[in-house]
Amino acid sequence: MNNVFIVPTGQEGPGKPSLARAAVCDLETLLSLISPGRFAEELKKHCPDGVCYIRGVRERIGDNEATWEAMTPGDLILEYRDRAIFSASFLAAKKNDSVLASKLWPGDGPFGLLCLTDKPRVGEVPIPSQMLRYLDGEYGDLVKLGADKVGNILADYGSLETFVNLCLRYDFPFSFRHS
Repeated sequence: MNNVFIVPTGQEGPGKPSLARAAVCDLETLLSLISPGRFAEELKKHCPDGVCYIRGVRERIGDNEATWEAMTPGDLILEYRDRAIFSASFLAAKKNDSVLASKLWPGDGPFGLLCLTDKPRVGEVPIPSQMLRYLDGEYGDLVKLGADKVGNILADYGSLETFVNLCLRYDFPFSFRHS
């Protein structure tokens, strides 16, 4: 529950397919795309306002599936691109479902490692040298942040939520972030 995962996005190009996709959809639409069962019940529980936030990660790139398997509810997911964090959210539930992924992102590849999250906090947060105690400067694959970095976050901020709000400054008005 005190794990941090980095999901690189926007790194598409020749020979470098996108690693992840994100979607925001209303609960009723999402429920119409899946069979009734445990995941449908989890969606209802974790989307009480009727809005679902889903991130899909490619299954067959590197060790994505093994890293995704290590995710548990409450873990922090940071979206990374070009030496900056672009969003922070906490995992509510996950499901390996390439059929649902193909409905969410038609014709866009196998993003079947699904993560249902709380509402992401968004905004570009560069990773300056002062933050290297907590995050690396470069990420190319889905990674679980090392225990030393997570330990530094918890020692300095007390919780991942406080780290997101204060260090990443998602609790600050946009005009005051990293100025």
